[in-house]
Amino acid sequence: MRRRSFLLGAAGALALPLPARAQSASVSNERRFADYALGLGYDDIPRATIEQIKDHLLDALAGGYAAIGTDPARIVEATFRKTYPGPGTVSVIGGTRPISVEGAALVNGVLIRTLDYNDIYFGATFDPIHPSDCIATALACCEDAGSSGRDLLAALTVGYEAQVRLNDALTMTTRGFYYNEVIAVAVPLIAGKIWRMSAEQIANAVAIAYSHQMTLLAVVYGKIGMMKTLPSADTALDALFDTRIAAAGFTGPDGVFDWVATHVQPAQKSLTIDFDRQHFSVGKVGFKRFPLQGQLQAVVEAAVDLAPQLKGRLASIRSIEVGSYQYAKDNLADPAKYRPETSETADHSLPICAAMALLDGTVTVKQFGSGRWRAPDVLALADKIVVNVSPALIARVPKGNAASMDVRLDDGTTVSQVVEIPEGDPAKPLSRASLEGKFRDNAVPVLGAARAARIIDLVRRLDDLPDVRTLTRALRG
Repeated sequence: MRRRSFLLGAAGALALPLPARAQSASVSNERRFADYALGLGYDDIPRATIEQIKDHLLDALAGGYAAIGTDPARIVEATFRKTYPGPGTVSVIGGTRPISVEGAALVNGVLIRTLDYNDIYFGATFDPIHPSDCIATALACCEDAGSSGRDLLAALTVGYEAQVRLNDALTMTTRGFYYNEVIAVAVPLIAGKIWRMSAEQIANAVAIAYSHQMTLLAVVYGKIGMMKTLPSADTALDALFDTRIAAAGFTGPDGVFDWVATHVQPAQKSLTIDFDRQHFSVGKVGFKRFPLQGQLQAVVEAAVDLAPQLKGRLASIRSIEVGSYQYAKDNLADPAKYRPETSETADHSLPICAAMALLDGTVTVKQFGSGRWRAPDVLALADKIVVNVSPALIARVPKGNAASMDVRLDDGTTVSQVVEIPEGDPAKPLSRASLEGKFRDNAVPVLGAARAARIIDLVRRLDDLPDVRTLTRALRG
């Protein structure tokens, strides 16, 4: 008897309710994801999408090099190597010692995520996700397998599309969970595709990984610790093991996506995921101009635009009013954000980031690394910032990351700025020159100018690389 028929019969005998889609669909969403991944090859992907994937790869590597030496990355790598000291075959970004596939997915994943400098997608549900969290896994699996550059590009496209499409169909933040569950889908699809697993094996890997990867949204509320950097990389580590046991015959549950949709509150009546291979969503994923939380990009851009007008008059600022959304008021300007105790809290702090931008004319990785966010002048200016929900702004941009800023001076004058679409948003994307500049800014201090330029060239020529190790080994320190 087929496993699904047995389960349906047993459930009927026990009078247990099944999700609506599981009752009516002959093919599970887990299997649909597997079929999607195996059915999408390099030649099926439009040239524009391929070039976008290259941009996201370079952007993620920029964030990875910027995070070298940070406490989260240092602690995770040292602990993993001590716990699992075996030989490795895979490169660590900026490192000199190879590591295992799982180790690279974890360590490189933490590097890419640590500084909140990687890409971001606000989907139909307006849940933020960072699709580049799958890049560490794709690099590790392809390097270990000796895959081609085209294999890597196809795997990354599958990973991006899977995350975006699941995020569009199923909201997690309203249910109280962090977004890392999308990585539990992307990783088995990427690994299973590269490892040439069957559709049934991949479907089981997705079901196993997804059913036990739910992180509480508490990790990004109030005082934020290093845990903010870990969920996706840790999920990738677990999901790789889940994929290995699925390849060996281990089976997973059935209908995990439908179960979450219909059982975890607030429940949905049904779940519809887009599996169409004729269109692509990578172009809807944005970049970050500044190394901070996604909904702070417009606020800081407004402050950077105003900084030249306020030069020499900062001491005469009486008050600063920021117009934004309810989420920003409640979670990015709560009391913990006015006196952050960690850099992870600081890069999620609207008043601190806005104050640094007004004082210094920008917000960079160096400011967080040097502790600039706790300087007396930054704290004093942050205290003058009030965040209000702006009905006028919301009416113009109901689902977006817009912001307004009004700076009132002692002489009664006010200087203002409104940013409805921040630079880096898909509607106002970073240029290729800006992305390559971002990479150089963060990679050159580690690698030097010549090696950084070589990596840019290799990423641009990925299609022509017969072995992706030409790129991955160039990433080493």
